[in-house]
Amino acid sequence: MIVWAGIPSYTCNVVVERFPNQPGPSRRYEAIQVPGRNGDLLIDSGAYNNYTQNYEVYFNAEQYKTPSGARAVREWLQKPIGYQRLEDSYDPEYFRMAYYSGPTEIENVMNLFGRSTISFICKPQRWRKDGQIPVLYSSPVALYNELFPALPLIKVSGNGAGNLYVGAYTVQISELDEYVMLDSELQDAYKDTQNKNSTISAAAFPVLEPGENTISWDGDVTGVEITPRWWTI
Repeated sequence: MIVWAGIPSYTCNVVVERFPNQPGPSRRYEAIQVPGRNGDLLIDSGAYNNYTQNYEVYFNAEQYKTPSGARAVREWLQKPIGYQRLEDSYDPEYFRMAYYSGPTEIENVMNLFGRSTISFICKPQRWRKDGQIPVLYSSPVALYNELFPALPLIKVSGNGAGNLYVGAYTVQISELDEYVMLDSELQDAYKDTQNKNSTISAAAFPVLEPGENTISWDGDVTGVEITPRWWTI
């Protein structure tokens, strides 16, 4: 089963014909040829490329004929715009962010069944579902990251000023009014719709590095809520 943009494939009678391949992203290198030097000089950008996930599917048009069923399948696939959440039952603990641009070529089988290979363009990360759940901590804690460096969303609660420590990262907060959100992916500090970047000072937003990460705080900070955003490829 595929769940695309929150809608499962069975809503339009789509069935995956066989276990899909499990492709992954390529690392983004720049190869430079240097005169007089054997081999290429590699520059690592520290990032990965998008990749394509194919699913071979068929659908039963049931009481309708294949053209009507095909229109329903195209609407399911192409109505969502931009990156959307992609899940499947073959890797149920993870999801990806993907987009579908088409075209959707559907083989008509006796005007009763349709068959197609649908291709999603995926971001390189496979996000672990339990890493999207915020966890509240009222005392210092150590979080262990067994995957890739993660960019968490951290809610820092309190009133006044204080410091947040995440492993080797320190965030100084000069003004806390109930809470501030620190989004390491967006590189942004905010409260609701208010920009709070002027109230924090940090050499870099916190990263949950592979291995153990000690989380602590001082001053007027009373607790933190962390959405770790664990991911792999």
